[in-house]
Amino acid sequence: MITATITKIQEKESYSRYKGIYYLVYFKDNSNNKMCYTYIYPKMRNFVRWKNILKEGIVLTGLEIYKGRLINADSRFTVVEKEK
Repeated sequence: MITATITKIQEKESYSRYKGIYYLVYFKDNSNNKMCYTYIYPKMRNFVRWKNILKEGIVLTGLEIYKGRLINADSRFTVVEKEK
């Protein structure tokens, strides 16, 4: 589990089976300053947890690394700090 800050959010168009838009969210791991990322799809169930905190500067804890630097979008995170 890591604590990380949202640094950038890009809205993109999906051509996969989910069709529509998705968000590519970049984070900075607060323990080692490495970049991480995740994909957030508004059509997925987990979007309820993400929709109100998709803002740069938000600090989240409890994020799980899925593979490499990819964060599991199903992580049960907690907001540590809102943007200033």
